[in-house]
Amino acid sequence: MGRFLLATMVLASTQVLAAQTETSSTEAPFQAAETLSVTDILPQIFDIIPQAKCGGNGTVVLDALISETGDVQKIEVRRDVACFTQKAVRAVEKWKFSPATFAGNAIASRVPVAVTFPPQSLYVNPVPLGELKPQSEAAIQAAFQPAEVTRATFPNYYVLTPPEEVTRATMRRYPDSRTFGNAAVLEVTLSAKGEAEEIKVLIDCLPLTKPAKDALGDWRFMPAAFNGHPVPSKVVLAFVSTLPPPPKTRDYHH
Repeated sequence: MGRFLLATMVLASTQVLAAQTETSSTEAPFQAAETLSVTDILPQIFDIIPQAKCGGNGTVVLDALISETGDVQKIEVRRDVACFTQKAVRAVEKWKFSPATFAGNAIASRVPVAVTFPPQSLYVNPVPLGELKPQSEAAIQAAFQPAEVTRATFPNYYVLTPPEEVTRATMRRYPDSRTFGNAAVLEVTLSAKGEAEEIKVLIDCLPLTKPAKDALGDWRFMPAAFNGHPVPSKVVLAFVSTLPPPPKTRDYHH
């Protein structure tokens, strides 16, 4: 009789624990911070700093520390590209986010931002990725560890289409356009395995956006983790364009 009661108590305890675990996993998941608005990346950078003098191309990687209120508190540079990094930092400092949440409560977290600059050679692909800089001690100790870019590629746009032809074709299609964004900016939702599942266009740079989205199939990511467990997350990717300034609209009304 005693053994029967003991077995019943153990079974009941197991069922309660399972029910609690299931409830907590469905009602209190970790939700990554989301990008609400972004400003354009590095306006007219290639008019200000000739790319050849920068001695570099590739991907600047930043970790934006997002507070419980969604403000950008700090930006850590994880991968540096000469001449470009600080301009990327100044742009991201102006972006707006919603905070990450856990158990329904807003928490501080980080959003990785990768800004990719086109190669000086048309045949450089994939993007050369230098080593990541060490995290700060506070970042190392944080419960949330954001995803990391492990492989990046340039959109085919840079290889297949001369910039002046892209500009003319775009102006013919959009004759009322006066200005162009100089980067396509995408927010990518990653699974707990680090696979791209959803793409949200934050800045549409015609006609760079579609090739940039297509290129994501060749990117690779190390998944984010919360308290040591892989979790879905978000990463923001910006692809900087080398399009020349568009001609005056009247040139394409003939």
